[in-house]
Amino acid sequence: MKSVAAAIDFGTSKIVTLLAESGGFNRCDIIGSGTVPYEGYLNGAWNAPEKLAQAVRNSISAAELEGKTRIREVYVGVPCEYIRVLNAQATVPVNAPDSRVTDGDVSLVEDAAADKLDLARQGGVVIHRSPAWFEVDGGKKTMSPVGLKGRELGASVSFVLADPAFIEEVTGLLVGMGIGVLGFLSPSMGESMLLLSLEERDRVAALIDIGYLNTEFSVIEGDAMVYHAVLPMGGGHITADLATELEIPMRAAEQIKREYIFMPDEFDPAGDPEVVDEGTGRRLTFPRAFVQSAVEQSVNELASLIDLALKECEARLSARSQVFITGGGIAMMRGGREYLAGRLGRPVKVSMAKAAKLNSPVFASALGLVDLVFDSIEQRTAQEDSLPGRLAGGLRGLFKK
Repeated sequence: MKSVAAAIDFGTSKIVTLLAESGGFNRCDIIGSGTVPYEGYLNGAWNAPEKLAQAVRNSISAAELEGKTRIREVYVGVPCEYIRVLNAQATVPVNAPDSRVTDGDVSLVEDAAADKLDLARQGGVVIHRSPAWFEVDGGKKTMSPVGLKGRELGASVSFVLADPAFIEEVTGLLVGMGIGVLGFLSPSMGESMLLLSLEERDRVAALIDIGYLNTEFSVIEGDAMVYHAVLPMGGGHITADLATELEIPMRAAEQIKREYIFMPDEFDPAGDPEVVDEGTGRRLTFPRAFVQSAVEQSVNELASLIDLALKECEARLSARSQVFITGGGIAMMRGGREYLAGRLGRPVKVSMAKAAKLNSPVFASALGLVDLVFDSIEQRTAQEDSLPGRLAGGLRGLFKK
């Protein structure tokens, strides 16, 4: 039986509404999308709150038009600046007569981790709780402890908390449009699960989503975000620096940024960048060396912030940990990944969803949110459906990885 769900993702420069349809296990199609630019948010506040409702309405309307479906209920992604990640380790005794770990023990140890953090006093709404690992009697870490034999079950558990003010404001905005809110989820969590394989997460990975106004830095272990930070710089800062140095409008500077090549060669040569002056219609040419200085100075500043974040969570990363980037800030600039890797002194990979539509780092967050929505739907359905085999497969692969 097919099911349709809608999700709305608030980026730093655009609002994306997606309509997705599932037709069975391991299959999901994006049937409608609406991408609308807006002023975004900064430091936990909307940059143009008076324009927010219209941008949301336009995004939803565009998705409805393409999907030929009226959206009456929606899942909402909580942006990175409106979440906090907390984690704790806990242990509980294994009380089964045969000393084997049960699902009940798993719930108890996760509850014990929550009690350690005293979440009721944290001032946020818990929207996710996820295990980074389990261990029985202090043995090898695993994500599947049920059935293992021992006296004690330990776990590292992470919790994603959302800002209540964001939840209240967005709920009121959508309800005012006649749209119900089915739940709040973290796109950061969703894209981590979608973009990184289980093997990469088992080795612990850093995922860096470079947006327009900020950069989200997450460390992922198992099924959990174990570290999260928002860096106050993104691709838009590169554009702004170019606009200032070249004394041109932001739109022209954005064009130069997108066409910039970090390391040109005989197969991908680079000349002096050109743009058309919007006022006079004349073509303006700038020396590449001048443009290079402005671009690389900005990227170097961002790389320094990322390097500091990597050092701050160095104890969580292992020698096998990989660093991945996504988002539209640098991942789509030619040679951007290689340049950033050189500045960080470690390999960097670009990670993006292998989806039939919107297959770009720009939409990684929105696709991760939809993946999380259908995973949530599948888990709820599995609890209600006892037919043999329904628990196998799931919708985790709604986009191929």
